[in-house]
Amino acid sequence: MAAPRYLPSDAKLSELARTMTHAQIAEYVYKTTGVKVGRSTVSAALSRAGLTNRIRYSDALPWDRIKIEHNGHYAAQMLRAGARIESDQKVSDDLSDRYESWKARLDAEDAVVHYDPNAGEGFFYVKRRKGIDKGMIRNPKVP
Repeated sequence: MAAPRYLPSDAKLSELARTMTHAQIAEYVYKTTGVKVGRSTVSAALSRAGLTNRIRYSDALPWDRIKIEHNGHYAAQMLRAGARIESDQKVSDDLSDRYESWKARLDAEDAVVHYDPNAGEGFFYVKRRKGIDKGMIRNPKVP
């Protein structure tokens, strides 16, 4: 016997995705079914239904590999948020505000994000190297 389906049909998901973030859709599912689902569950359902524009984060996070334990670091979250914003994907107002504040702080401190998989938290902020570090990340191709 198949497991019950708590998420809306693909057609309804498509309709919801035009006006809601994935987190808002998860909240909608909770309000209509009483079942809590995560944002990632909604994202996976939208992806399986072919309803997402997969974003590649290789420009925003250009390092070869990010260790799993570093994946949730705030800097990584903000770099991904920036990639979504730049590609005109919907993000919550809260996430957009946090991203803009984070970016302004980087600019004010003339800092960029650096990643070292062998360093404690992995991500940290360093002074921008003039003419080398462009955008918000330390150029990983220049030592």
